[in-house]
Amino acid sequence: MDHHLLLFLSRQPLLLRGLPILTNQFDVDEETIDTIENEEEPDIPNVDESESLLSNVVSDVNKTLTNLYNHVTSANVTAENRTNTANETRKLVKCKEILYEGTEEIEVEIINGTHLAKLLQVKPDITSRDTEADCVLVLFYARACPFSAHAAPHFNALARSYPNIKMVALDALKYHGINAQYGIVGVPTLKMFHNGRPVGKFNGTEYNIQSFSKFVHAITGQYPLELLVTSKDFQGPVSSVVEKDTDYFLVLSWLFIIVCSIYYFMQSKWWNMIVEMVQNNWRESEAQHEHND
Repeated sequence: MDHHLLLFLSRQPLLLRGLPILTNQFDVDEETIDTIENEEEPDIPNVDESESLLSNVVSDVNKTLTNLYNHVTSANVTAENRTNTANETRKLVKCKEILYEGTEEIEVEIINGTHLAKLLQVKPDITSRDTEADCVLVLFYARACPFSAHAAPHFNALARSYPNIKMVALDALKYHGINAQYGIVGVPTLKMFHNGRPVGKFNGTEYNIQSFSKFVHAITGQYPLELLVTSKDFQGPVSSVVEKDTDYFLVLSWLFIIVCSIYYFMQSKWWNMIVEMVQNNWRESEAQHEHND
């Protein structure tokens, strides 16, 4: 009987495949099993796995670059919008018109510290940029500075471009006492004043008339009459030739540093070691000399 049962079961393969369901070890739908059994294996194309991997890598790189480009573009647009908004909300200063005589020539004036203090006197009744007041553009330069010499002819020509702005130049090395008062830490430095109050500082790296004009226009809103540098502008008022000048304060500073260095070196152990070594050598030489005698 058992032999006939085994023979019957061996001739029924579908029944054997259905036995695991009867054991209730897995919760699987019978329709899913029938579907899987009836599906034929699809034809697998002959594809090079290396080419497929390379295509995936190139696709991932393209997606990454696209996302990066979109992110940078969005950031640039946002920064540009913020800059435009800031420029729109910023108030421009209103410069008082300067009246010239018929024969008076418009040019830069070389001044000293006392004259600068008079030009930059604050009128207490003027408290807003919208109120007309004297606009003064000051160039802090040094005759021994090559950058100041390069900027000189362009600044000389700028005075004719904006006749309603008083343009002056001051030797910051000669009148060094006022540098801290106006926040001058290097030359050349270009600063705009309205009613004696600073309203702008030139931070560009190109010292030419175009850059200076953009700086003035951004603060005052005025447009230049012309932007032309002539041969006469190279001659003055601000000199375009580098002049060698002895800075006595710099020499005094170096002397002070040298004296302090020598003093602190004499207080160190290295100085004591050198002195002891010299004394020992001197004693040995004297003893050798007496022995020879």
